[in-house]
Amino acid sequence: MTDAPRIPSSAVPPSAGGGAPDDAPPAVRSIGEVSALIEQAAHDLRSSLNAIQSWSYVLDRSIDSLAAPAQRALDGMRSGMQQQLVLIEEMEEGVRLLADDRGPSWEETDLRVLAGLAIEDKRAAAEARGVILAALDAQDHAEAGYTVPGDALRIGPLLRHLLVHCIWRAAAGGSVRVYLSAEPDFVKFRITESPPVERSRGEGRLAALSDFFGRRAPAGGGHSPRQSTALLLTRRMVELQGAALTAENENCGDTDNVTVCIAVRFPRVTAAHPA
Repeated sequence: MTDAPRIPSSAVPPSAGGGAPDDAPPAVRSIGEVSALIEQAAHDLRSSLNAIQSWSYVLDRSIDSLAAPAQRALDGMRSGMQQQLVLIEEMEEGVRLLADDRGPSWEETDLRVLAGLAIEDKRAAAEARGVILAALDAQDHAEAGYTVPGDALRIGPLLRHLLVHCIWRAAAGGSVRVYLSAEPDFVKFRITESPPVERSRGEGRLAALSDFFGRRAPAGGGHSPRQSTALLLTRRMVELQGAALTAENENCGDTDNVTVCIAVRFPRVTAAHPA
């Protein structure tokens, strides 16, 4: 019998020494230790997924015709494994990006091209979630084009991780729409985070996102709502890019519902903040 397929290991090998050298500064050692921990955790998670995948492979080939409920369960296992693998890969990339202390590497960047590449890169992840990822809707009313100074190290991951966040927030059978608009002073990349929801619920989400993006404590005290790892990484990448991250209502004219969108405004003049 053909061997069961295996989940590939990380493209980046685990740190040989388990982190930074002992004589490195404390902050560097801490980052190195966290990176090594995540690498090992990712390896362990892949090993567990390989075991599940092997058993599902055996089950699929040991029974000629599965009953419909069993087939749905098997399909659900495969979909769940694929989603977990995507999460592991996103976690690994996030740790590498946060641990990268290199300064920005600026270059002229066509956001329409980069946004299109990000959408195609995450289309399979959307399909695995049963989410429709719409084609890019680009509007250049100012006839200024979509080129901005972009940090080549981080602007691509920024767009991809924001897409990942919105895909994971969408319900199965739902959709994620992506917009790009060119203005005289900036280019705005905007993604729908939710379908239309009841106004008080939508306004609460907009307020929570605005506080999170501005690193503010919630009004009236209390704990900040938990946000996804993809959105945590997006916020940091936006800050390093010198862009502006905001929460918006797509349907301002709708008095009953709110459609939550997340927008990033990329300035046409470099305005990055120090790390």
